[in-house]
Amino acid sequence: MFTIDDIREIAIQIEKNGEQAYRRAAAAADQPEIAALFTRMADDEREHAEWFSSIRSNRHLSGDELELEQMGRRLLQEMVANQTFSLDQQELRQVRDVEDSLEQSRIFEEDTALFYEFLHSMIEDVEVKSHLEVIIAEERRHAEQIAELADSDPVGL
Repeated sequence: MFTIDDIREIAIQIEKNGEQAYRRAAAAADQPEIAALFTRMADDEREHAEWFSSIRSNRHLSGDELELEQMGRRLLQEMVANQTFSLDQQELRQVRDVEDSLEQSRIFEEDTALFYEFLHSMIEDVEVKSHLEVIIAEERRHAEQIAELADSDPVGL
């Protein structure tokens, strides 16, 4: 069982990681089109983190539910630790070129969307599910925008 608190804390960290990485990538980008894309994506990630921060649960858990919640928290932490959606700052610094940076970012967005889809299936609150669907769509749109930019080869990537 996953609680809203578990989901919120992990999602906030994912979004903060993304925002920081995209802001650094925007500052380092030589091409204005790429810098603008990374800046927009950083702004979106910040908004996602703000929304996740606003989620609160008033539900009190029974003893059995608390035990399940602890197991769920450990499972989520293990899942996040082994995934690329941390968008590791060192990995971004080590990229050889813009193409690598764009590819890492695309993978990050796809992994994040998949993770949120997994969480979506475990959430009961209709309003939370609905807003999470919007965020999933934005993460997917980010991946598509990155792929389109890489495919368009605007500056000879």
